[in-house]
Amino acid sequence: MRSRPGPLRLIAAYMALAFMLAFPLMAGCGESPTPEDGVTAATDAATAFLNALGDQDYEGLRSLISQGYLDSNGVPDPITREQLVAALGYVNSYRFIPEEDVTIEGDRAVVTVDLEVAGKGERGETLILSLENGVWKVDAFTAMDWSKQPVVQDEEQVQVEQALRDFLIACIDGNTEYIFENLSPDYKEKHRLEKPWTVAEFSGVFGTARSFDFDASEIDIEDGVAEVDVTVEFGSRGNLEPETARVGLVYEVNAWLIDVFPFFIY
Repeated sequence: MRSRPGPLRLIAAYMALAFMLAFPLMAGCGESPTPEDGVTAATDAATAFLNALGDQDYEGLRSLISQGYLDSNGVPDPITREQLVAALGYVNSYRFIPEEDVTIEGDRAVVTVDLEVAGKGERGETLILSLENGVWKVDAFTAMDWSKQPVVQDEEQVQVEQALRDFLIACIDGNTEYIFENLSPDYKEKHRLEKPWTVAEFSGVFGTARSFDFDASEIDIEDGVAEVDVTVEFGSRGNLEPETARVGLVYEVNAWLIDVFPFFIY
């Protein structure tokens, strides 16, 4: 299983931040379905749904949800990014073990999952799937509330938030090409960066991070410059060290680029 914040490249990712899934072996060709087959299929469906949430794949999300759930919860069609964030938030990570956390009850599957949502911490949630025309679909999820309305945000603030979120995801994923392309020219000149870091180099510059968080409502924007406090958790699960620093962005070349990023150590 993988774990990552926000739109996973994460993602994943995102997202780095990957959790291992041990899938049961499939039955041989021509054999009747076994309980293990059901667990595997339900696990695949749950993973696809959770990945879509982490990746902010609001366009593909509806195809993973049962018609009954869509109708009874008034799920918008189409779903927008703002509506998904209002219903759940940004998924930083998730974790479940198929052999222990997936239970099949006829045409119903129950998955208990540890879910970490930005700004809300980690908590146990229940994901229920049902068979719809032979395909496992999400029929309930305790972490989501579709009655919540999106918060109206300034368009410029939305752009800064997404640019920062995508950059932080790239840092957790170790996507050095993306990171290099989204650093401001002044930042590159100041730190004499002429090309992307290698994976080994970036590990020394940034280390290993598991998640990040910041309050989008606290973003300060003035004259093409944006600032906000960001918290990044470094280390491994069970041994995390949060660090908070002021990150700055500038609007150049028709995009918001990272101009101040204290988490990089030279």
